[in-house]
Amino acid sequence: MVSARARGFTVVEVLVVMAVFAIVAGLAGPALSEMVANQQVRAAAYDLHAALTIARSEALTRNSAVTVAPVGGDWARGWSLTEAGGTVLRRQNAYPRVSLSGPSQVIFSGDGRPDSTATPFGITSSGASATSYRCVRLRLAGRPAIDKGAC
Repeated sequence: MVSARARGFTVVEVLVVMAVFAIVAGLAGPALSEMVANQQVRAAAYDLHAALTIARSEALTRNSAVTVAPVGGDWARGWSLTEAGGTVLRRQNAYPRVSLSGPSQVIFSGDGRPDSTATPFGITSSGASATSYRCVRLRLAGRPAIDKGAC
């Protein structure tokens, strides 16, 4: 026969476990939010790199200009790839916690070269560490490259 005392947890034991869990969650919270911000910066950089690569490829394939432009003039709100005739080839959604800066637009000509390689894209976030910032640059031939750190 089992005694009444051995049937479950006491209120004190449950409260101690809840207190330990609350302390661990409180310590892990800030580190997790920084990790999420760092991942968002990386995702935005990779998506922008992919969009520029696709735009260059489409310009070469179609032998006509393809434009990569921010939505509403703000790269953080997303961007679109548009062919010379005005058809939208691809859209990218916004990155609400990420700050992106770059040129007003990038136009790839039919030979795959961009209209300018002078202005890089800077990608940061207020919650991310400075070591996670990314810079997307266009090389002279039009190929994009991602560099770590601020531009």
